[in-house]
Parts: sequence; C-alpha cells; structure tokens
Amino acid sequence: MELLKHLTRAEKVKIRKAVVNELERYRLSKFTVENPDNDNVAFHQMIERAIERLPTPERFLIEARYLSANSEYLTDYHVYNLKFNPPISAMTYTKIRDAAMIKISLYLNLDTGVKIEYLIQTNYPVRFS
Repeated sequence: MELLKHLTRAEKVKIRKAVVNELERYRLSKFTVENPDNDNVAFHQMIERAIERLPTPERFLIEARYLSANSEYLTDYHVYNLKFNPPISAMTYTKIRDAAMIKISLYLNLDTGVKIEYLIQTNYPVRFS
C-alpha cells in the first residue's frame, strides 16, 4: 500500500492502537456477552464486515493475532514465525499489519487522530478527464 510511505511511525502507532482497541472490544464482547443486545450485534457485524473486506494475508494476520481466543498471549513474533506457512520476515509482517490496520480504520471510520483521508486526497487526487 503506497499510503504507508506517507505516514510517520507515530501515525502508524496511533492507527494501530485505535484499531487494536476496537478489535479487543470486539473479542471481549463476542466471547463474554451471553445475550448481546442490538448495539453489540451491530458492532460485531461491522467489525466482521471490515475484516472480510481485507485481502487474504491481511485477514489471516488480523484473525491469528488479534481475534483468536489466545490472542492476549500471542506475540507478533509467534504469528509471523509459527502461524504463517511459510514463515514471513518481521519486515513483511509489519507491512501487512500496517496496511490491514489502515484499511480497518478507514472501513470503521475510526477517529485515530491521523488525517488519512487528507493524505489520500493530497497524494492520490482524483483525476477527471
């Protein structure tokens, strides 16, 4: 994703924190709430749709790292060395994770404190001919 080149490390961290908080909220409510109300059901559907829209490697990474029952005990190292087959490098993992996090934040319209839409408009202007 070209957009990754235009974001600073601090911006990527802000985006990742916002998305991880939403994924953690999803995981906790999905596994702990016995009788979900309409708000929880809508929230679950929104998260699930966002994840379904991701490309396969990004979806696999998000599901393995953040949505599994043991995700609190997994590390990134564990995922890129043991879950991916064949294993991928830490650099490749980081690129896939950051791209997935940006897409999820856009799909969910999260307030991350980063003006992603502005970056998209300034770096990829729509051309009408």
